[in-house]
Amino acid sequence: MIDALTCLAGVALVQALGAMLRRGTPFFQALRSPASAWLGIAVLYAASLGLPGLLLLAAGVAAALVLKGAADRPLPAPMLALVVLAVAVLARPWVPTYWDEFVWLAKARLESLGFGAGLQAALDPAQKVIPQGYPPLWPAAVGWLSLGRDALGAHVLGATALLLLCAASAIEVWQARLKTSLLPLIAVLAAPLVWVHLRATYLDLPVGLLGLALLGHLLQSEGRPSLVTVAMAVALVAIKDDGLAHVLAATGAALAFGASRSWRQAVPAVVALIAVGLWKGLAQQHGTAAVDHAIDGFAWQWIPTLVKLFALHATDVFSWGGFWAVALAALVWPDPRLRPLRAMIVLLALLMAGALLIGPERVRVFAENGTLLNRLLLQLWPAAAAALLMRAQSARV
Repeated sequence: MIDALTCLAGVALVQALGAMLRRGTPFFQALRSPASAWLGIAVLYAASLGLPGLLLLAAGVAAALVLKGAADRPLPAPMLALVVLAVAVLARPWVPTYWDEFVWLAKARLESLGFGAGLQAALDPAQKVIPQGYPPLWPAAVGWLSLGRDALGAHVLGATALLLLCAASAIEVWQARLKTSLLPLIAVLAAPLVWVHLRATYLDLPVGLLGLALLGHLLQSEGRPSLVTVAMAVALVAIKDDGLAHVLAATGAALAFGASRSWRQAVPAVVALIAVGLWKGLAQQHGTAAVDHAIDGFAWQWIPTLVKLFALHATDVFSWGGFWAVALAALVWPDPRLRPLRAMIVLLALLMAGALLIGPERVRVFAENGTLLNRLLLQLWPAAAAALLMRAQSARV
């Protein structure tokens, strides 16, 4: 019980910090918005970097000045749906059950040594923190939501709370567009692998959900996105290297197909790129650069294998049921409302494929023999699910 209360207090504190930073929105209205938490998390991340974090904070302040006057109108979150989701997700053993959970939760323990200790350990080659050079925000944020408590249950709950924040942020901004009936919802949720990852603390599904939330906020921003989008973009790239692909894809989709197009839509991406450069520079300076994500030529000859592997994984009914077949049918339907989602999915797929083709050979070997491509499909699932539900809604009108 103490672990649950600790994490609840941690979420409340981060949410309150984000709500206070959400200028132009009444405090209690911002407090009810799940997206507010990302402002708090982004500021804590910048602070955890120490003096180099001042550059990221300065970029955030500059973005706030550029985006001054942005419309920031949080929608009332569907509390019943979120409570049902939280109960379903939390009904799991509060211990690690899969390989990567042990990795991320072990690193979350470092925050019990002090604020920012996890990040400093990740930059110290002598600590041999794995995977080397990976963005440090996820385990650090788990430690923050656990209020520095060194307890396994607290860390599992903290990581689960982060996943739920990603899901709630996506649902909050897309709920008005995705009112749907039971049958399409069943088609979306009848994907076994999604339920496995909803009840795990892997990073792929949260990144996909947060990327979808970012796209939703950019589309409703009327050409001048709010500071929440900047915080989400920073969080995405600080959680996982793949997060940059989501930021770029969401930005490209909004610029190409948003109702209100403006150069200001690219401001969150610019700040995210600064965050990426800052972390990569620190990792390079300390000798902890991520070798798995290094550029190593372009493997043209592997393109047919990549296409075949994606097809094999997407059509595996034990992992996905019939989701990808139904989603593909929805995506190719000529519905103008689907253009932003369609563009984001295509851009994401191209960026992911490009990263595999220019990366080290051992990563491609892992993709052929491991779970990598299914995890990339999990990152695509939120946007594809939104497209399916939106298409189903259009078909009923």
